[in-house]
Amino acid sequence: MDFSFQTLIQHHAAQMEHAFRGLVNTILRHSKLTITLLRISNVTEESFHVSLEAHISGTGPVTAIITRMPVELCGPSGHFGNMTLPAIRAHTYGTDIVVYNQLVDIVDKEALKVFIQNIIDEGVILSLRNGQTTITAMGVGPREVVYENKIELGGMNGPFVRVHEAFIIQNSPMATPSPSTATINPNSTTALNTSLTTTSILTTAGPSNVNNFTVVLQVVNPSPLEISFGTCCFDIENHEGEILAELKGRLDMRRSQFEVTFQGIVNKAAMDKLAADMGIASGGEERANERTGDGGEPRAPEARLVGKRCGGAGWCDDTIKGINVPLHNAIKLFRAVSVEAVVEPPPPPPKKRGFSKWTQRWMIR
Repeated sequence: MDFSFQTLIQHHAAQMEHAFRGLVNTILRHSKLTITLLRISNVTEESFHVSLEAHISGTGPVTAIITRMPVELCGPSGHFGNMTLPAIRAHTYGTDIVVYNQLVDIVDKEALKVFIQNIIDEGVILSLRNGQTTITAMGVGPREVVYENKIELGGMNGPFVRVHEAFIIQNSPMATPSPSTATINPNSTTALNTSLTTTSILTTAGPSNVNNFTVVLQVVNPSPLEISFGTCCFDIENHEGEILAELKGRLDMRRSQFEVTFQGIVNKAAMDKLAADMGIASGGEERANERTGDGGEPRAPEARLVGKRCGGAGWCDDTIKGINVPLHNAIKLFRAVSVEAVVEPPPPPPKKRGFSKWTQRWMIR
């Protein structure tokens, strides 16, 4: 066996090369990238800005240097944009990755819409593909590699929306134009037409049955996605698709829980009817119970928040229409518009008080 210095160096180099290949294989095949924030802002027809907070773990037992990496962003319908991940020093305990306000040119608008619509619903897989980078570790490298990864992003599940507060604006019902006909953004290239399903409340209900109001909604977003939709229009509808109110306001989706304020007009007569159907107004409890069912039976009476239009880019306009969720705590909205005979939920029955232990012992005697 040759124990010359040259042979030892070559043997050591071969061992380092073998260990390096194992490390690269670990990074490429077994590392985990967890995204805690994916923020989309400054949206236009052709681009948006993205901010990212993520953590990469499982990169192996030694430190590795990974250079900046351009990657393709892909969703269920394919490649929708490109971004560049920063250079990092990957540690055994994991490494944070932060991207701030990076411009992304949209490659495929339809693929982007499908990606966002899926994350608004139950979740989506974000695939990073064709990541061109180099890795250096253990004195070996840099070596060119192609990085790819699939990241599971939890969805918004709707999202969950409840009425926090609502109040009537004490002005003429005609003081604020209907969100169905008002121009939301004069500089927008998106045409904001009237509702696709029905005409304005002002037309159907008449000015005498319409009130201006403001509503503050609490929104719960468990997903990592934040997105600025800009000024949007929503309808509050009943279970039969009849419009109860038309809303307009700026919607910036945030993680966790946040509040958003809308202004609009409400059809008081239609709201009265829904309150009765839901059993919130007096005499309506039996009717609400009759409507509850599964399969082909009619839907239970409820108020729903339905996305209609967005004043930003056209692909945002299509995306906002994917929001169609129950509007919880509607009783606050009914109170604000003075629905007749609103009844508070009955208080729980008082607890029956039994005899004290001392009294029980005395009675036994």
